[in-house]
Amino acid sequence: MSPRASKPSIKSLVLQYLEVHRPVEIDEQELAAIERSVSDRLARAKPVSRSYLLGILSETPLAIARSLGGLPVDLRGRVHFGSLERARESLLDLQAEYSRARAARSRERAEDCRRAVRQAKDRLKLMLRKPGLSAEKRQEKEEILRWFLVWLETPELFDRWLALRRREPPGDAP
Repeated sequence: MSPRASKPSIKSLVLQYLEVHRPVEIDEQELAAIERSVSDRLARAKPVSRSYLLGILSETPLAIARSLGGLPVDLRGRVHFGSLERARESLLDLQAEYSRARAARSRERAEDCRRAVRQAKDRLKLMLRKPGLSAEKRQEKEEILRWFLVWLETPELFDRWLALRRREPPGDAP
């Protein structure tokens, strides 16, 4: 067996930590403890990326503090960009959620909706940096990125904007 194969993954170490320590919420202190534990177990001089750890933690049902960019569990994974249709559905879903939050005067919930779209936008931008994306896929993802940006500017108007946008002939899109 190669030395690399016997080395545990960062994800497995994070999950082991969670199983042993059973935190209720991941806050700044808990994240620092996870970082130390993982780095110590891997004997790494260089610390593990916080964004990578937060990505792993966001796949668990644990609450992640808003101060760390955490989203409520029910908003995680609700913004999609695998296809135009999935992106449309998820953005309309978040628009409805955002509108309900605004009607209830829940600024925190409305901001959570915006943060969910911002995080998806950031993941999509990272994907667009990859050179291996086909021209057709790149064009589709760039269109979805435009949708995310419009949603973030005017979430309450997104459905109307998208209806108008989708009526344009394909060659007329900016």
